[in-house]
Amino acid sequence: MPRFPPVPTVEAFLAAARRAVDGPSPHDAMRALLDATVQSLHARPRRWIEHDDDEMLLTSSPRLTVYHIALSPRIHYPPHDHRVPAMLGLYHGAETSFSYRRDGSALVRTGRHDHQAPCVATLPTDAIHSVVNMGDVRSAAVHVYFGDLTVVERSVWDADGREERPFDNRFYFEKARSL
Repeated sequence: MPRFPPVPTVEAFLAAARRAVDGPSPHDAMRALLDATVQSLHARPRRWIEHDDDEMLLTSSPRLTVYHIALSPRIHYPPHDHRVPAMLGLYHGAETSFSYRRDGSALVRTGRHDHQAPCVATLPTDAIHSVVNMGDVRSAAVHVYFGDLTVVERSVWDADGREERPFDNRFYFEKARSL
């Protein structure tokens, strides 16, 4: 099992993530990296990376995209898919993810997954979900995608899951709603 610094720098984490995705067992290696990183970051009193927006792109390449996500409290983001496998390493706060399945052109909610830091969760390639931070403070997580999420053709739905359209960040953030 690889060893990581107690609190990795962003650059060290990204280098380790690139090695993980290029290795013989990318998902196992990434899970080990995220488990170790989440544990070390959870022990800190503040976020690893400070930014005002809810998401910050750290890197993207054909095999790997990494975002730092700091969800604002009580904002429900609309259903969307990724079309690549994903892992999220939640190190502060909580996130709730709602799962959906297609029903014709609409979506039907099929599940609720409550995540409390520290934890690592996985999403399969075909997952459709929406996300909300039900807490009172911003959450903090590292989201890893096994592909270039910035160019993948994917979908986003309106908040009610009735209208599917090609994913675009502007629509995604416009359709987020306060709870």
